[in-house]
Amino acid sequence: MTWTHFSQQPRAAELLYHSLRNERLAHAYLLAGPKGAGKKQMALHLAKSLFCQEREADACGACVTCRRIEGGNHPDVLFITPDGASIKIDQIRALQKEMAMRAVESQHKVYIIEHVDKMTTQAANSLLKFLEEPPAGVLALLLTEHSHAMLPTILSRCQIVQFSPLSADSIAKELRAEGVLAGMAQVASHITTNVEEAKVLSQSESFAQLRNLVIQLVHECKQRNSSALFTIHDLLQKSDKIKEELPLFLDLLILWLRDILYVQVGRHAHLINSDQQDVLQGQALVWTKAELLHGIDLVMETKNRIERNANAQLALERLVLQIQEG
Repeated sequence: MTWTHFSQQPRAAELLYHSLRNERLAHAYLLAGPKGAGKKQMALHLAKSLFCQEREADACGACVTCRRIEGGNHPDVLFITPDGASIKIDQIRALQKEMAMRAVESQHKVYIIEHVDKMTTQAANSLLKFLEEPPAGVLALLLTEHSHAMLPTILSRCQIVQFSPLSADSIAKELRAEGVLAGMAQVASHITTNVEEAKVLSQSESFAQLRNLVIQLVHECKQRNSSALFTIHDLLQKSDKIKEELPLFLDLLILWLRDILYVQVGRHAHLINSDQQDVLQGQALVWTKAELLHGIDLVMETKNRIERNANAQLALERLVLQIQEG
């Protein structure tokens, strides 16, 4: 991988690459953005680019040095992650001791702290002092999804590199490159902005089963009988993990209802479940726009109720009945 591979985060990649190439790296960077945006991958690539034996201001990813950094086995690159729920002061003290030592294999030392917003107060104050007086040749790469939760004094000591959420199109493209079927890739990419989560979802048998249940439920809701309630009952009995999967089921239901609406208004290019156009076309004939919009609102309301610990079965049965009432 080279800097050109970070096309999903061009601004961040360009800033770090040019700073490295022009020998104008700051002593500390805060890589901030949502989960799955590629912060750790870019931090690793910057570290590799400092040490790579084959390329200047870039990393080949294949040399011994690059592979050691990737595996967490380079003596001059240190990783810190939360110990349990937080990063503790002992971890920062150990970091300071390690970074104060002479670099083993070059003039540089790098430390990468993941979830830096999860530091205890004592750890944050200790890191702040270290950032104020960094040893020569030491580069700090701090990663966070919640920069607003950090001390303003730490933020002021770092150059902030903002990462944007990945687009659904870019996630779907990556999934297809991994061999995921186009239809499942498209749906998974609209459920999460995290590539790894999308991969797990799209390759999961339960994900496909949940989508099939959504299609079945939407069909049965228009039959005005109790079959939809039986489907809800079967869903809740499906597995021990179903309570964890209910938010996903409801997200899929929202996407499906929205796709029916898109079919009705002729926006076929915007379909998420594009591999199910024939089914969507058929269901679009029996739903009105008002019913679809009302249904989407009801699903969102049900999702909020379940997240507030409402009884899942009662909430879903209520959802079905309210949709059938129109």
